[in-house]
Amino acid sequence: MRPSVHSLSCLAGLALVASMACHRIGGQESPPEFRNGPSDGNIVALILAADNTDLSYARLVPPRARSADVQAFAQRMTTDHTILNAKVNDIALRNGIKPEDDAASLEFRDISAYHRDVLGEFDGARFDSAYAAVEVQYHRDYLNMINTSLAPHARNAELREFVSLLKPAVSAHLAHAEQMRAALATKK
Repeated sequence: MRPSVHSLSCLAGLALVASMACHRIGGQESPPEFRNGPSDGNIVALILAADNTDLSYARLVPPRARSADVQAFAQRMTTDHTILNAKVNDIALRNGIKPEDDAASLEFRDISAYHRDVLGEFDGARFDSAYAAVEVQYHRDYLNMINTSLAPHARNAELREFVSLLKPAVSAHLAHAEQMRAALATKK
């Protein structure tokens, strides 16, 4: 079965939006309100937006994925990002940090919604491949965001420690996503 023109344009759009996300959210160009660094409230909002993004992608997997590797990866993302959300919410509550959305967290959510819409149009092997590609790009962007926006600007000591612990977790997720994508590519 050949992909439709609409499916191909959606994949092209997905790649374009993913590259824009890297540049705008985690890349070199900072939004104007980040020139002095995000506040702790902005950092909490960004972490929640990022974790909820991956949870939303994982929810698409059960009815659409064919690969057991994709199913297992989505389950891992559901477990890990649920735990991360609980931890950052606890830190925010204990330290009186109120999540504050800003342009970066809102843009992150918009990009996430677009990816969910595109992924929702696929199933089977095409879904598996698109999901793996989105997960690799998402984790690269998240890691870049940690390095360029979150880690350098977290002011609260407990939040700063949490952000430092995010980096190896997100790096491990990225490595797992890359392995999943490579395994899928060899099965074609």
